[in-house]
Amino acid sequence: MDRRAFLQRGLVGGAILAASACTLHAWPVQDRYQPQGNLQCLDPRTFVVLASIAARTVQDPVADPVAIAHAVDRTIALSAPEAASELRQLLNLFESGLAGLLLDGRLRPFTRLTPDRQDQVLAAWRDSRLVLRRAGYTALRKLTLAAHYASPTTWEGVGYPGPPELVEG
Repeated sequence: MDRRAFLQRGLVGGAILAASACTLHAWPVQDRYQPQGNLQCLDPRTFVVLASIAARTVQDPVADPVAIAHAVDRTIALSAPEAASELRQLLNLFESGLAGLLLDGRLRPFTRLTPDRQDQVLAAWRDSRLVLRRAGYTALRKLTLAAHYASPTTWEGVGYPGPPELVEG
């Protein structure tokens, strides 16, 4: 093979890989969870990803992934704009088929996986050797759990009587 043929094949191969990468990243989310109102920080795609993660991280039978995702959206809206941007980036990374292929060997986006496979992906993030992945998992888990247990509908189930001003009155 001469140099020219090598370069042509390399360019064609690179174009195929780039097109595949775009396709893997652009794969639509499985919209099992839909926003029930206006979103303040998240877009519909990242909302669905967050709700899917909440469905797996909050192991309470009364947990509502849509309500949890809305609560996280409202909370992040109160923080610095960089926090919202970083959360969207993290959720897009979780969903990305390309990132899944490179990091975990999976082609399908997170929202298109079975619940058992989603648990495996979350465990891979939790137990990763990469600090960034572990930190991303921890942040999402803490955000979803905090949003769930901050809701007054969960207080009775955990034996919390409510904030002092509500208990005294």
